[in-house]
Amino acid sequence: MSDMSALDTLWLLIAAMLVLIMQGGFLCLESGLTRSKNAINVALKNAFDLIVAAMLFWLFGFGIMFGAHEGLTLDTHWFLADFSRDEFWHASFFFFQLTFCATAATIVSGAIAERSRFVVYIIITALISLLLYPVFGHWVWSSAVNESPGWLEAMGFTDFAGSTVVHSVGGWVALAAVIVIGPRTGRFIRGKVQNIPGSNLPLAILGMLFFMIGWIGFNGGSTLAFTTAIAGIIVNTIIAAAAGGITAILLSKTQPDNSQTTALTINGTLAGLVAITAGCHVVSTPQAALIGGLGALVMFLAEKQMHRMQLDDAISAVPVHLVAGIWGTLAVAIFGDLQLLDTGLSRFDQLQVQLLGIVACALFIFPLTITFLFLLNRYIPLRVSIEAEQQGLNVSEHGAKTELTDLLSAMQTQERSGDLKQRVPVEPFTEVGQIASQYNRVIANLNRMVTRTRLIVRDMRDGVITFSSQGIVTSANPGVEIMFGLPAHQLVGQPTDVLLHEQNQQTFSGTTPERLFVTLASSQQSGPYEIIARNSKSEPFTLEVTTTASPTEEGVQYSAMLRDISERKKMEDRLHRHSELAQVTLEAITEAVVTCDAAYKIVYLNPMASELLGQTSEQAFGKPIDEIILIEDSEADPINITTLCKQYSDKLSNTSQKRLFALKNKKGEEFEVQLNCAPLLDTNRQNIGWVVALQDITQNSRLEKMLTFQAVHDTLTGLINRREFEKRLESLIYEAHHDKAEHLLCYLDLDQFKLVNDTCGHRAGDVLLKQLSNLLKPVLRQSDTLARLGGDEFGVLLTHCPIEKGQDIAEALRKTVTAFRFSWEGQVFSVGVSIGLVSITEASGSLDEVLSHADAACYAAKDRGRNRVHLFQPDDIEAQERQGQIQWASRLQEALDKDLFRLYFQTIVPLENSDNTMPHYEILARMIGPQGEIIPPGAFIPAAERFGLMPKIDQWVIRNTLAWMGDQLRQNQQPVFCSINLSGASIGREDILQLIQEQLTKRKVPANNICFEITETAAIADPANAARFITELKSLGCQFALDDFGSGLSSFGYLKQLPVDYLKIDGIFIQELANNRIDQAMVASINNIGHIMGLKTIAEFVEDAATLNILRQIGVDYVQGFYLSRPEPLESLMSVRVMPR
Repeated sequence: MSDMSALDTLWLLIAAMLVLIMQGGFLCLESGLTRSKNAINVALKNAFDLIVAAMLFWLFGFGIMFGAHEGLTLDTHWFLADFSRDEFWHASFFFFQLTFCATAATIVSGAIAERSRFVVYIIITALISLLLYPVFGHWVWSSAVNESPGWLEAMGFTDFAGSTVVHSVGGWVALAAVIVIGPRTGRFIRGKVQNIPGSNLPLAILGMLFFMIGWIGFNGGSTLAFTTAIAGIIVNTIIAAAAGGITAILLSKTQPDNSQTTALTINGTLAGLVAITAGCHVVSTPQAALIGGLGALVMFLAEKQMHRMQLDDAISAVPVHLVAGIWGTLAVAIFGDLQLLDTGLSRFDQLQVQLLGIVACALFIFPLTITFLFLLNRYIPLRVSIEAEQQGLNVSEHGAKTELTDLLSAMQTQERSGDLKQRVPVEPFTEVGQIASQYNRVIANLNRMVTRTRLIVRDMRDGVITFSSQGIVTSANPGVEIMFGLPAHQLVGQPTDVLLHEQNQQTFSGTTPERLFVTLASSQQSGPYEIIARNSKSEPFTLEVTTTASPTEEGVQYSAMLRDISERKKMEDRLHRHSELAQVTLEAITEAVVTCDAAYKIVYLNPMASELLGQTSEQAFGKPIDEIILIEDSEADPINITTLCKQYSDKLSNTSQKRLFALKNKKGEEFEVQLNCAPLLDTNRQNIGWVVALQDITQNSRLEKMLTFQAVHDTLTGLINRREFEKRLESLIYEAHHDKAEHLLCYLDLDQFKLVNDTCGHRAGDVLLKQLSNLLKPVLRQSDTLARLGGDEFGVLLTHCPIEKGQDIAEALRKTVTAFRFSWEGQVFSVGVSIGLVSITEASGSLDEVLSHADAACYAAKDRGRNRVHLFQPDDIEAQERQGQIQWASRLQEALDKDLFRLYFQTIVPLENSDNTMPHYEILARMIGPQGEIIPPGAFIPAAERFGLMPKIDQWVIRNTLAWMGDQLRQNQQPVFCSINLSGASIGREDILQLIQEQLTKRKVPANNICFEITETAAIADPANAARFITELKSLGCQFALDDFGSGLSSFGYLKQLPVDYLKIDGIFIQELANNRIDQAMVASINNIGHIMGLKTIAEFVEDAATLNILRQIGVDYVQGFYLSRPEPLESLMSVRVMPR
């Protein structure tokens, strides 16, 4: 298996495992949205449907779905398949499809939860796994395994990851089951929907999160290969889910009952996921958000319609999976990129095919399912009894009693009996046991309180005593008896001080205890007074005393009404502690809190408010709040706090939310604050003041601005980054389309930058990029944009710039880069730049097309010799060929697989008579095109280098050349000397070394008859690695030539490190040799240096007699070129067959 196939299969396995997580999501979601008395039943169904689906889908379902059936003849190849002996990919694909089948089956579980029998659900799961899902899946997806597509797929029906195949199939079955089984008991009363709350909404939300994780595999894995499209598919999936969730939250605000907000949010998120599933691979991210939002909307409307029809779906599975699935399938035709769909249909035709697929699914699944369930209901009841439903399916279906059910049963028994002396059983060391124990304590306390209350209701009233002027008790009512715990006859005749505790002496120090009641009654104020009394145990308690003095014929009669206020005092102490705690809390919190009265006068500033406003609470007390808090809005207009508070009172929009303001305190300091105001209301809901909270967000705002800058700028150069550049470019394209403006895009790619990185390290490369960025900025106009796109690539946007002006600016940029010299640790480097120029006009395409044209133009500039400006034109052949390089990758691989390369040769001629009469040839490669034409290397070598195929081509050339040389020796006894070109990608590779050694031995070719040519730029990119490679082969006897010598930056310096035998002088110096004295001097210099170092020199591109004569005068050893011989097929040289080997 190739590395890529293994990676594809690994991704498929990972995706399948992610989809399997969705089973846990279904379990959590259904358990959370249903009642706990059915939780075990829910869990077992979600586990068992996976077990049943796995077995049945393996037995027959997979074979039905992906068999190559012909008419009514079934292909049984995949029935009971042994995947342990099959291809790795097939087993992985089966596992992936199994999770899809289980998902379709699980959808039904939630719809009919809390009233269906367990065995009925298993039968429905079997029906889906064996028939419904495999048959419809075969119509749509069968080509994933066999070559014959299903009839819907053949028509162009597209369902990428199963909005219809998985979710609508499960949804139609769920709808049929809901209709046949009927609603839960009490769900609809007199036509009105009754809310049945879920037992654990956090668990349901966890299930939603599991779904979002699992859907990454659901949609991402449906590529069936590890491709570049996966990331976009995953992003589209998550964004659609987010849009669905947000839409659902907004829709929930339109409902009078907020209790369904959580469930609606969950289902809206899931509806967004279902809706995007069909077309996540062919829509843009904004379109994905729209599809997800509309998915939530249609889910919401469908749920309302089901309620009107009194169809009870426990977790809204039908609206989420069926209705959102239908919408998602239609959205493929409405929003999908037709080129990516690649069905050959127009958008209207595609919509018709999508509708046909939806109708086909409905007509196949729904009638078959509802008929099956009606027939099954005649023999097996589909739902449990009313008693079993009320008891809960945990017990009725599985006999699974739990501690909680036992506790509830005991509590219900006590409720019926009304006996508060009963106690529920306690299971120690468990959470339910702790609840039971606490319940028993609560019941015990309740029993005591009820008993006490009965006594109070029967007997208690305020105590009343009468006493004489001497302070002697004359009478006491039953309330006093209860209050003091003494019978009335023991109190009468006693001095009143027997009722008082000694603590009173601290409060009423000027009066003796015997005279206290008389003194209070004789005063002008009747009270009430607070005194400390004592009970029969001499324990103190507080009384509220109101005294009166009533004149009678017998004198003044004194009386006192006594009220035990011990509890009230305790409450006051508690309130005081709470007040103190609130005060400490206000002083400790990090927000500034200001309180004012109803007249907007300052009452209190907490410490943070004092620090923020620059004055203490005492200084601000009583002042108008608008004089203390000075704020401005974003437009620098002063804002009054009183106005904000009145807006809140009037319930204007957004006044309850925090708003941003600029604040300036008394010290002149400025802050950015978030402000919120809230009213203080009394028990009658009347306003008694305001609380204003201010949060200092100055530092956060600065950090946000810094992060915003970093988000759109390159951290190394400070230029804008690729993301912001593409955003501005897209804006210019839009402007060009709508306003007929003309702009230019320059795409800059540095030449020889890799040499600096490889030679001096990446730190040097970073410094070079910074310096160049600073040099390029002044060349541009103020309105132009310079960005670093990544690596050594820059982009320039020339706004409102004609082509002629843009070419001048681009040429100025090129000259600036060319004139730049970079110095690093004693070494000096020069770099060039290839610039692709693209005009942005009304006729320009999309962002991707414009960038593609710029990239193509840049590479065209490189192909034409680098360090130049190239303007893209629609009929630019060079740019079009560069854009077509991506097609070369597959063509080159096909040529390697089918031996479509051919060897050519060109003779290398000695200029002086040589003792060596052995013919000397340079071996060249050509490729056979689709029509049998010969394709030159200049057309396919750049693409081969770009896509990493040069090592394979080099290996092909080496094998065939050495095979031909071996045949020459065996059949013609004619040795030849051949030069074989090696690409830079092959230098230093162990497999290349091993191949050369094996072929030399196998073909019995003398190693000294072989010369390998390597380019100067490839050699100096890694001199140490090149030297090691050359030394290894020279130890066998091979020779080496340094090709294109003179084109690098430091040719002679690196030459000393490379043990080569020949120097091939770069053709750039030979082409104009006859007319250029500088070229003559350069060739003479290279020739002299080569001879001094003991090397032979070869001049290529010799195309006329004048050039040949000059080379002979200079003393060059060998020459080659069209003037001497043109490249010819190697098989034309002699009778020995050479192709292919």
